[in-house]
Amino acid sequence: MDALYTDKIETALKSFIADHPGMQTRDQAIVAILENWFTSHGYLPPQQEGLRPEDLDASNDD
Repeated sequence: MDALYTDKIETALKSFIADHPGMQTRDQAIVAILENWFTSHGYLPPQQEGLRPEDLDASNDD
């Protein structure tokens, strides 16, 4: 990878971190970006957040 490309990637990572409150490290940013890409391209299943078991009842059956 050439230096110009590396600099652009590093700049983009810093911007991504700045735009995502709670994200503090370069590694966290890279993981988030990869998870998003892999999910959107079908390599990972989408994260599904459902109801907790104690919150389930007949009213929320699909």
